[in-house]
Amino acid sequence: MRAVQGHVTLVAATALAIGLAACTSTEAPTGVLSQQEAQSLADAVVTDAASLTDAAAYNATSGVAMASAPATTTTSQPCPVVSPLPVVNSDGDMPPDSLNFTFAGCIIQRPLETITLSGAIDYVDPTPTTTDHSARVRFTDFTRTVMKLLSGRTTSVELNGVHTFTGTADVLEHSETNFRTDYTYADGSTATHLKTWSSTFTADVLGSIQFGSPLPSGTWNIAGTSTWTRGDRTYSLSVTTNPPLHYNADCTVAPKVDAGTISAVVTRNDRTMNITVQFTACGQYTVTRS
Repeated sequence: MRAVQGHVTLVAATALAIGLAACTSTEAPTGVLSQQEAQSLADAVVTDAASLTDAAAYNATSGVAMASAPATTTTSQPCPVVSPLPVVNSDGDMPPDSLNFTFAGCIIQRPLETITLSGAIDYVDPTPTTTDHSARVRFTDFTRTVMKLLSGRTTSVELNGVHTFTGTADVLEHSETNFRTDYTYADGSTATHLKTWSSTFTADVLGSIQFGSPLPSGTWNIAGTSTWTRGDRTYSLSVTTNPPLHYNADCTVAPKVDAGTISAVVTRNDRTMNITVQFTACGQYTVTRS
């Protein structure tokens, strides 16, 4: 598994569901989801799709790249705490045999926000004696809490579950089962996205997925099922991408996707709605219902 240390972090991408500015449609309600509800659901699906790039990351110092510059880490203690040390890497690939990153009150100060990280990430090489592109990444209560300094508004995202990656320098295969993302919004309301997805990343330039280098531009083809719960309502989703999402490593805004379409068939109480998320440029997408 190669190390991916991109400028858009896993936790930053995941947090997009809380406050990402995206285009919306003005269609009349169809009875399953209002446009506002559809937008909230779509933002969560987009966030989880975009976070796949960083879920594949391994950073030997922090587990994941914790924030984009400029930022100052203000914790007095080492953060995260890495164990066990010394690191054991039997086959010399990425990641090591097994390594735990524990975040306890890790504080990152940025110009307009304060970020607090907590929880743990475990990196395991499922084939510790074979040099290959394989990794298993477990998130345990890994939480990113953001306080906006100007408004005082606070939001958080908590991750629990396992991502598994295998592949080559051309293609990565990914799977996750019952991976859970919990959102807490600025008004105190909450939502949960519980998903079982499989996906394939294909590099635009074959052979360009390299150990120790950022993920190159390429396409994510995603399929799977999930449930979205907000308040007292739970929805079942069937998610596909057609055409696949194009990850653009040169994008300067998140999500670093500039083309592609996510289609979600949403069901609740035997009623069905189709949600379409179409990317139009880096970080920009429209959400429509039918």
